[in-house]
Amino acid sequence: MFYTIYKTTNIINGKFYIGKHQTKDLNDGYVGSGKLLKRAIEKYGKDNFHTEILHICESEQQMNTLEKILVVPDKETNYNLCDGGKGGFGYINTNQEIIAKRDDRKNKIAGRLAANAKCAHIKANEKRSHLLKTDPEYREKYLTKLSEAQKSTVRKDCPYCDMKNLGSGNYKRHLKSKHAALV
Repeated sequence: MFYTIYKTTNIINGKFYIGKHQTKDLNDGYVGSGKLLKRAIEKYGKDNFHTEILHICESEQQMNTLEKILVVPDKETNYNLCDGGKGGFGYINTNQEIIAKRDDRKNKIAGRLAANAKCAHIKANEKRSHLLKTDPEYREKYLTKLSEAQKSTVRKDCPYCDMKNLGSGNYKRHLKSKHAALV
């Protein structure tokens, strides 16, 4: 196993990323996994980046220590987001703050999935649609709360034929195509 410290440089703007990598093959094509580095590669293309191995260490501990010394985040010159020695798989899976954020996201997603399973959003929309159609007082209150842009999305019935519940775009198209002479 090789324990390396590498530097990936953007040849267009000179910004770089310094990271650590454990590998069995020094020529595995690894360029880094930093969030900003990945975004830059998407923007500029992988061909505009050059990766070089700065150090081959004898142990993981030596690699981590060396990374702590070499990596200092600076938005002007590099893509590193945190000080050396704090990134990587071990950090992400042991840092309590990161774990708490990840668990919070999982709980929010689980709550949304549970609500969707109960079809709560569909039932609420059905109730609102029913009230908009049947209760003029509710409809008036609802329409006064809507902005002008939102009002155009309210469903309408065609005054010339039996077409009902047309969205604003469909309503206009329907009138032009079916009742052009009348409009």
